[in-house]
Amino acid sequence: MTAIPEIGDGLEALNRVINVGEIARLVGKLTRWVDPETFRILPVWYPDLARKQSLYKAGWEGLQTNRGKPKFEGNTKANAALSRALGVARKKRPNWTCCHIWGNDDTSFSMGYSEVNDPKYYSCIANMVLLPTPLKAFTDSVPQMKAALRLAAYRLYGFLPEGKALPTLQRTGEWLPEGWNQGKVDGVCKLNAKIRKSAESRASRILSEFSESHGEYPRNQVENVMRYWSAKIPEFNFEGAS
Repeated sequence: MTAIPEIGDGLEALNRVINVGEIARLVGKLTRWVDPETFRILPVWYPDLARKQSLYKAGWEGLQTNRGKPKFEGNTKANAALSRALGVARKKRPNWTCCHIWGNDDTSFSMGYSEVNDPKYYSCIANMVLLPTPLKAFTDSVPQMKAALRLAAYRLYGFLPEGKALPTLQRTGEWLPEGWNQGKVDGVCKLNAKIRKSAESRASRILSEFSESHGEYPRNQVENVMRYWSAKIPEFNFEGAS
């Protein structure tokens, strides 16, 4: 009977038996990205929300509850933002998953903050990609793959959260798909009339909610988020962030 080796670290065990280059190739071919032009039209789609933030009823009049307990945002609106920015209905993309590029790097999930808890980045479409669900495990748990995605997002959109350092090529190791360091990624969903209309419609909704804010609407939060992106992207001008 063959002795069973010690369990050890799962990533180390995986690296001993897989072809890293082939996994990187699959991610490179199958990841779906928002067009940089779409990003410049509307960089963040739900500035009023971030993960774990309280959810409110229509009109911002009172908390949403479930059996008397407050409800909180999970990944719903980020998912919706990515789908709309890619021009595909969520129901028409089975087995594809929304993945944040900058998010929680703490494998124990004990840290209280990450970029997904920040409304500047939670629904930012430069901070998300769509990929086949089985591949999400790699982008969630392999540090080199995370670094590769972050490097690609910087090359493609110029996106880098405040206080973060751009990953080096050495940090990505063999997990960097071909072309990503130059911003040459496959799977960019080009801006079209449908996506433009969706982005402009969402921008108008943000502005109207901001202008007519009442109840528990997070006016200061929204203004800060939109000011941040107005300063980052010259083409983007949020009228309420004066």
